[in-house]
Amino acid sequence: MAGGKERGLKQSKKERLNLNSSWLTLSIILLWVGWFGFNPGSELAFTTETIIVVITTFLAAASAMVSTTLTKFLVSKRDPGLIYAVNGVLMGLIVITPLAGYVSPGSAVILGLISGPIFVFAESIFSKPKWYSDPIGVLPGHLVGGVFGLLMIAFFAQTPFAAASGASNLPNGILFGGGIMALHQLGLEAMAVVVVGAFVFTVSYASVYAISRLLNGMLQDSEYAPARLAKESYASTPVAGKK
Repeated sequence: MAGGKERGLKQSKKERLNLNSSWLTLSIILLWVGWFGFNPGSELAFTTETIIVVITTFLAAASAMVSTTLTKFLVSKRDPGLIYAVNGVLMGLIVITPLAGYVSPGSAVILGLISGPIFVFAESIFSKPKWYSDPIGVLPGHLVGGVFGLLMIAFFAQTPFAAASGASNLPNGILFGGGIMALHQLGLEAMAVVVVGAFVFTVSYASVYAISRLLNGMLQDSEYAPARLAKESYASTPVAGKK
């Protein structure tokens, strides 16, 4: 939530949450399994390349889980807890999604290992500003992870895997001798990040601003109660409970 006075959220007290490890574990398992329908399902057929996509998706998530928890432990000098294992899995899944069919299993492991430190660093950066609220970590995970994964196509792509996935024109990545063609691919991806990012930000901000102006003065203070109680309500869900 950015731009404007957070009438409800600024009045809510901060709750210390005790995560329910059983529900949290079940949640990430369901998400992880569901992702196999997302990445391999994009092949639209059960082929050898589909199996490769399953493997790269799994390896990236698993290695990201290890690197995220290890990085957080080294930085904080204490047990990172289950939440960072879950965030690591999610970060790995997000990063591998743009290139799951274009890289080798070995590259997927490397990408997952790199993803952990990136998530922990991004989380520390995005937690500092006070002008917006990101209670579920969308920015360090989805934004940073998504952009990183997209840009890594130009570094880790390998033509044999890409051709099997139907992208025969995709050149080898910079790390595999792609040369000028790989640099050109990197430029296209960077331009796509800027164009799509600018479009989404502009349209989203304009929509939120228009809605806030339209509703300004129409809502009573009592109607902000759900916002004021958001954190406290979350504490009563199966995933988390008050400590």
